[in-house]
Amino acid sequence: MSNVRALLLSLVVVSGIVALACDSGDTQEGTSADGIVVKVPSPAGEPTARPRKTAAASVTPSPSPLKVCTPNPDPANSSLLQIEEPKPEQQVKVPFHVRGWGSNIGFEDKGVALAIVNVKQEVIQVLDLPPQPRTYRVAPPGLEVTENTMPFAADVVISNINEPTSFCLWVYQETTETGTPKGVVQVPVVVLP
Repeated sequence: MSNVRALLLSLVVVSGIVALACDSGDTQEGTSADGIVVKVPSPAGEPTARPRKTAAASVTPSPSPLKVCTPNPDPANSSLLQIEEPKPEQQVKVPFHVRGWGSNIGFEDKGVALAIVNVKQEVIQVLDLPPQPRTYRVAPPGLEVTENTMPFAADVVISNINEPTSFCLWVYQETTETGTPKGVVQVPVVVLP
């Protein structure tokens, strides 16, 4: 029992020494029913901020529109020509599928032309896409449906793609006498190897 008393006495002495050493003048005192005075030192001045580890924000690039498509020379009315796939700025792998609808592409089986244009505005491919049967197919909303309304589709292969490359897809029905496309729908895409 004397060991416990000696330990308690030494704790009281050490606590008193620590309290005196830390005494900055700002203390709170309290007296217990036994007459023991307890001094609790308060820190002087502003508390020191401790550095905290915070998770670093992951840098996510904000999406920016692809600049591969130049201003459309003659935009097609969406009631006459629509591309359903791929969606603008979609990443696609070779071969990729292009599909859509034309309000009048079935007239005399005209179909549409699909030009693939690179960032230098060079036409690297032009494909003639004939109309497909529309049996059991539903035209997209907003398209003017006539007896000549039909879908079109193609699987596109671009060779020598070694890294993600931007292209602009141009779909149109006809050209001017100088060969400039008329009624164009443009879709920017990124082709992955």
